[in-house]
Amino acid sequence: MQSEILRIIVTAVLAVLLAQQAARTGRGTRRRLAFAAGALAFALFAVANLLPFLGVNLPWLTLTLTGLGLVLVLVSVLALLVAYRGGEMAPQVRKARELLETERNKRME
Repeated sequence: MQSEILRIIVTAVLAVLLAQQAARTGRGTRRRLAFAAGALAFALFAVANLLPFLGVNLPWLTLTLTGLGLVLVLVSVLALLVAYRGGEMAPQVRKARELLETERNKRME
């Protein structure tokens, strides 16, 4: 019982965090699509996990929600890859490289 409640809480928190990240990104970008699809996927997972607590015993509904969630996770990953390859994430990649270079320099000293 506790693991099911924990699973619902974690998936709901992840959905909220991804939705906040989607709201921060620019409109019409692939990154926004990726974060929004991820948020919707985790919201569907949370609902699928919540159904037994609500007394809904429809296995086909749970499978459908989970399947749609998995498809949305795939869409999210593909959108992030397209955003990365299309240059939308260039500032973030540049910043990460600079941080890595700074850490390497600190270790060398």
